[in-house]
Amino acid sequence: MIFLTVGAQFGFDRLVKAVDMCVEKGVIKDDLFAQVGNGRYIPRNFPFKPLLNSKQYGEQFANASAVIGHAGMGTIITALKMNKPLLAMPRLKEFGEVVNDHQIAICRRFAAEGLLLPAYSETELPERVVNLAEFVPLKREPQPEKVFDRIREFLKELDRGL
Repeated sequence: MIFLTVGAQFGFDRLVKAVDMCVEKGVIKDDLFAQVGNGRYIPRNFPFKPLLNSKQYGEQFANASAVIGHAGMGTIITALKMNKPLLAMPRLKEFGEVVNDHQIAICRRFAAEGLLLPAYSETELPERVVNLAEFVPLKREPQPEKVFDRIREFLKELDRGL
């Protein structure tokens, strides 16, 4: 079963519609369940709920063989913690889905590290869905020393500016 999630704050009609079309055209053959947020688009080809409580959300994630979602940090971190393959599509400012294009940068960074499979537009989604069946995310190892180094550098920069 594939779990489609758009996060809890907003709908993401562009992604939901693209996934719905993939199911309709037979690109997605697996069962699929979605948490679609408060969008306007109503999927025709799979069951969904606008919002799930945290228990339901966790159960859907745990039972999924793969996840399709927006490139939000909550979705990415949950997929990494649960070792689930994630196909992520960033929300875009040009469509009024976010206030800036930070999700593109997030998606690029995690994709470059082999942690998620990116689709930067709905036209890329069908091809990436086919790749999702074989995608195995790399294991993310905590690197506290790198975090400490970045914090030290930041504090040094602040100190120089004072």
